[in-house]
Amino acid sequence: MKFVSFSLSILVIIILIVPCQSNAQYSLAAPKQNQVYLELGGCGLTYSLNYERLLTESFALRGGIGVTPGWIFFDGTIFTVPATGSYLIGEGSSKLELGLGVTYLTTTDIEIFGLPAGSTSLIAFDGIIGYRGGNPNGGFIFRIAFSPMYSPEFDPEFIPYGLISFGVGF
Repeated sequence: MKFVSFSLSILVIIILIVPCQSNAQYSLAAPKQNQVYLELGGCGLTYSLNYERLLTESFALRGGIGVTPGWIFFDGTIFTVPATGSYLIGEGSSKLELGLGVTYLTTTDIEIFGLPAGSTSLIAFDGIIGYRGGNPNGGFIFRIAFSPMYSPEFDPEFIPYGLISFGVGF
């Protein structure tokens, strides 16, 4: 239980350290700065719920949390806390997303990616190369990407992975 409260504290800190700017600097057509989305695959392995803050029109920071109970896919539980930074290239509603990040991963009573059975905690490095679509003025957000993971503790160390996300900007 200490781990869950520690992870939630980290997520809150990430969200709070993002600088807030006055909306008076932006026109009415400025992109919405906050996004919340459900990501399948990707940095959260099976799924994660994420909050993202657009610091500029072309740079975003996000934090998330994912919990996969054993009864869904495995015998044990997987808990993830992904954090990434992404550079967005393009104008309007379609953008190329290039990102890097880390995921704190802990497992209980599970054998995955060549990790030993039992409880394991580690940090994995993530990449994101993909498409992001949606109305920049708020509303539906869609992402699909190649999202490889690397950790020297994985077997193999490099895991090619993908993601698909659905969410909303506000």
